[in-house]
Amino acid sequence: MEKFTKAFPSKPLKARTTKPWALAGVVGSGNLEVLLERAGASGTMECHVETSIPGYKSSWLAALADFATHYPAGGTKVTIHDQGAPPVLVNLRLRQAYDHLTGGDK
Repeated sequence: MEKFTKAFPSKPLKARTTKPWALAGVVGSGNLEVLLERAGASGTMECHVETSIPGYKSSWLAALADFATHYPAGGTKVTIHDQGAPPVLVNLRLRQAYDHLTGGDK
């Protein structure tokens, strides 16, 4: 099990919805869950990752940095519990949680 935390600069979340959090996915073999929570009005996206596959921290950081660059997610906390999901699924779950939280606003 590998755990790490990293904050990424991101434009502030500008969604109109008042939802405090959103969840996408489920922890299971080859899958992951992403919890996205409102965490104030800062210009950072705070990420906490727990993965069952050690040694891929640089890949995780690249995927999260890419998401923070392309989506205004500043002022959010992202918690990820992973059970060996491929990178494409990580991106999908992040976008699903974001869409649930923001109502599709980008």
